Amino acid sequence: MAGGKIRKEKPGAVAASNPHFQGGIPFHKSKGQHILKNPLLIDSIIQKSGIKSTDVILEIGPGTGNLTKKLLEVGKSVIAVEVDPRMVLELQRRFQGTPSSTRLKVIQGDVLKCDLPYFDICVANIPYQISSPLTFKLLSHRPLFRCAVIMFQREFAMRLVAQPGDNLYCRLSVNTQLLARASVRRNLLWDTEETQRIPPCGAEDCSLCSAARRE
Repeated sequence: MAGGKIRKEKPGAVAASNPHFQGGIPFHKSKGQHILKNPLLIDSIIQKSGIKSTDVILEIGPGTGNLTKKLLEVGKSVIAVEVDPRMVLELQRRFQGTPSSTRLKVIQGDVLKCDLPYFDICVANIPYQISSPLTFKLLSHRPLFRCAVIMFQREFAMRLVAQPGDNLYCRLSVNTQLLARASVRRNLLWDTEETQRIPPCGAEDCSLCSAARRE
């Protein structure tokens, strides 16, 4: 107001009051960015992924590295593909100088456009708008990998496993089941909490989908 004092907000206060911030980084909700922050949820994903100590893990959309840290603890190495340069910088800062830094390779780019290196298992917390093209890209990827564990919006996940006669049965169902054995795990914390993601899930339901490649 004219003649009034301008109140300056401290950066920390802004971040604390805005659920689209973590570590001072604003998230673009319009781009589908959502960061896992609940350690119980992250542990649940790790347990359900069946990662081996010899696995090379492809992580799509690592964000600030909360899931990446746990993946490095259980796998041989992690290849993280991140399109947002701010997140890439945050990842580099977070793991620089740590014992696991030599086992982390960060690729900045659009996962739908870049050539993927060899990996054994894919673990992904992705923007929902790339669910379909990413699924088809992984299904056609060579050399074959063991499985993919991806967090999808629930309706999309149910399309992957829909059977003939189901309302959700479609081309996606046919192609997925032809090339992989897919299953949907619904007993994650998403069903009961809204605080484990930034931004919060709100009314959106999420499911963890596992797809093991057929030989």
